[in-house]
Amino acid sequence: MGAHLSQQAAVMVSLRKIVRFLRLADREAEAAVGLSAAQLFVLQTLASEPAASLVEVADRTLTDQSSVSTVVAKLVQRRLVARTPAEDDRRRVELRLTAAGDRLLRSAPHMPQRRIAEVVAAMPAPQRAQLVRALDGLASAIGASETPARMLFEDERPAARRSSRGRSG
Repeated sequence: MGAHLSQQAAVMVSLRKIVRFLRLADREAEAAVGLSAAQLFVLQTLASEPAASLVEVADRTLTDQSSVSTVVAKLVQRRLVARTPAEDDRRRVELRLTAAGDRLLRSAPHMPQRRIAEVVAAMPAPQRAQLVRALDGLASAIGASETPARMLFEDERPAARRSSRGRSG
């Protein structure tokens, strides 16, 4: 029984570490450049090369198109990303960093999402599949499998995050 409880504790400790690490990265991005971690992750993704579509940005950020669409719209509104007609097909719109977006990135912290994706991609396929099964199983067991998987912390309002800082959990 004791080993079972210590494994439960180890799972909770690991989850707390990961969530806290991601939350701190989000706060660091907000404090450093006034963007959420998700917005900064999209900017960093577009810095490597422009995207031919929202679908491409979603694929490169490992998220769904609706989530990334909201993030890109905020970046366009702040004039950090531009939607420009594609040179080869004027009906298509490309997404690229503006000069302001490029300047902002120079002083921005690196976001952990890219590192997580790299680490998972580097895992042997059986280990990666086992991780997927374990996380999907956990999400399902706690009732989170129907919750939309938005970009990390993007659907939280900054005021809500600030007001909940004092809470434990």
